[in-house]
Amino acid sequence: MAATKHTLIVRSRHRRSVQGLSWFMAGVGVLGGRQLQAQSSVELRTLFYSESDGRTTVLSPTLLLHQDLGVSWGQLDLLLTHDTISGASPTGGYPTLSVTTTTGASGSSTTAAGKVPMVPYSDERKAEGISWSRRFGAHLPTIDLSHSAEKDYLSKEYGISDAWTMFEGRGTLHYGLSYADDTVSPVTRPVHLAKKTHGLALGWTWVMGENDLVDVSVSRMKLEGYLDEPYLIVPVGITTLSEHRPGTRQRDAWLLKQAHRFEWDGALKTSYRYYSDDWGLKAHTLDFTYDQRLDDGWIVSPRLRYYTQNDASFYAPKFATAQPFMSSDYRLSAMQSLLAGLTISTEIAEGWTASVGATYQFQQGKKSITPLATAGTSNSPAVYSGPGTSAADVNTTTLTVGLKWTY
Repeated sequence: MAATKHTLIVRSRHRRSVQGLSWFMAGVGVLGGRQLQAQSSVELRTLFYSESDGRTTVLSPTLLLHQDLGVSWGQLDLLLTHDTISGASPTGGYPTLSVTTTTGASGSSTTAAGKVPMVPYSDERKAEGISWSRRFGAHLPTIDLSHSAEKDYLSKEYGISDAWTMFEGRGTLHYGLSYADDTVSPVTRPVHLAKKTHGLALGWTWVMGENDLVDVSVSRMKLEGYLDEPYLIVPVGITTLSEHRPGTRQRDAWLLKQAHRFEWDGALKTSYRYYSDDWGLKAHTLDFTYDQRLDDGWIVSPRLRYYTQNDASFYAPKFATAQPFMSSDYRLSAMQSLLAGLTISTEIAEGWTASVGATYQFQQGKKSITPLATAGTSNSPAVYSGPGTSAADVNTTTLTVGLKWTY
């Protein structure tokens, strides 16, 4: 079959699409009530993330500093990280029976017949965050500042929060505000496009007994400005157009967390999160982590997480005619995933803790599509007999290694 060729440059901001990878976020604890620690520490953490089928890989070394400044000055947290991102990413194009060659800024990629069209890309992201907090009576206010930069994306974030302890320490009311001022500068156009995010959160933590703790929280994020992915395309009829999304987005989340300590030095942490937005997305996340303390300072922590979401209201793998809003971004499609992981940590010397962890996530789209036949004749049309496919079908592996010094 004759190969078709598309020219497309992609800088995919995968840090925002990979679910559950908090290491992508600049900032130290925005909108989260925290407890002051009486010790200082330095931690070096390195993360490697990889998607199946030659898709995105990320190498992310991170340095975290927690400095106790005393009762009068509080505590200071610093974060420095540098993400190196490369691989291939879905273009939004519809799979066909023809071999497809896609050229991007990082080279060319050939997509086999029946597979989701991909484009190669690479990028780097540098991020810095600083956080300061100090206890004033029953209150623990915190100020967060962070900054991150890529070739085509600049983000500046600000946050202020407070944790208010009540009922002789049994209850804590935590609340906060955040603001992000981002600039999108697509490499394909000499423009600078603004994106603003306002956030608020409110939660309540309650110590139910000697071995049980529960936390309930809600949050709302309001985005406005340029919310498109500038490099993604949408199949419309027999051609393709650039995707277009609404200029505002309201995101709401409800989170319930519970922790129980067992007499044999084990602890089970359970959380359930419900998410919805005015783009029509609804999602459920159920997460279990068990920590078991063993002899000689060893801690073993297995984890299991299930996630599911539906389609956004303007998502489709292809459109018959152009619509005011339309996207074929698989991250807005119906999908589900199951993640399993294990982390092991131990004290290797006085004040020194080492940790290693790994997770594997199986993700699958809920609606497979049949590749489009682009060859054949009216009397003998091309027929595809292979399985259906979805750009959301991808498995991910994450490895983390950490070394922490407490002083």
